[in-house]
Amino acid sequence: MKTINIIALVLSSIIFMECGRSGVNINAAAYEPKIAVDGYLYPGETIKNFLLTRNFALGVPINANSLYLTPSGNNVTITINGVPLNFDQQTNTYYNSQITVDYNKTYTLEVSASIDGQNLQTSSTTTTPQKGFAVLNNNLGQFTYDGAPITVNFKASPGTDFYVFSIVPDTASTSNFIYNNVLRSNIDSSDVVNNFNEYKFRDGILDNINSYAGIDFSFTLQAQDIWFYSSYTIIAYAGDTNFKDYFMTAPSVEEFDGNFHEPIQIFNGDGIGVFASAIRYTVKFSINQ
Repeated sequence: MKTINIIALVLSSIIFMECGRSGVNINAAAYEPKIAVDGYLYPGETIKNFLLTRNFALGVPINANSLYLTPSGNNVTITINGVPLNFDQQTNTYYNSQITVDYNKTYTLEVSASIDGQNLQTSSTTTTPQKGFAVLNNNLGQFTYDGAPITVNFKASPGTDFYVFSIVPDTASTSNFIYNNVLRSNIDSSDVVNNFNEYKFRDGILDNINSYAGIDFSFTLQAQDIWFYSSYTIIAYAGDTNFKDYFMTAPSVEEFDGNFHEPIQIFNGDGIGVFASAIRYTVKFSINQ
């Protein structure tokens, strides 16, 4: 028994040391061209703003002219449930204004493209949330900073347990920043400029909601969500599984011990990125001095 304990201790020590090594030899990784997808479906809306780009080998200058995958340059074909999407040359995005996305329906994306002389293909599937999600008031009114709480009340969709709230001021600059905020003291305009996106683009989530409970839910903004005197736009999302997986794993791929992992991928074949669906609503409010 003592011998077994010693062996277990040695193995545990080896595993612990390996987990703590954060070095990644990225030069040893072979380059593989990929179709990068950025596409979302929203029930009640048409299909639009689907973006197809590509990756580049490490150390190779990114050519902006070849970043976007186009029908003429890359022989792209893109369909959803077998129906082709059209290409908008002004925005480099794909759309189909004849298709209105439905609730609780499965959609399959299929893409083929030629990159670096290779014919690539990828596919992915998303099932849109069931009908039900709705905000109860899309105009919350005017508030003073650090005054009454700002709360979005909503009904959930059956079977959907993940909700995201994007919180963005309509105007943001050093002139309307809330310098006397309750979280950070001694902030000057240079601090605002250096961390501008951190202050401007905020979000919050509600996860693991039991949406079969038959009750109303609420999301209350916190002090860290508001940094400017401005009118604000909240976009509230009820997301499917793909939406949740991408949101929760793509922004953070480094673990606490320094190791790295890939975000959850939802593509078959040669694809990366996101193909997801969500119900969305817009909510307005303002913060006055």
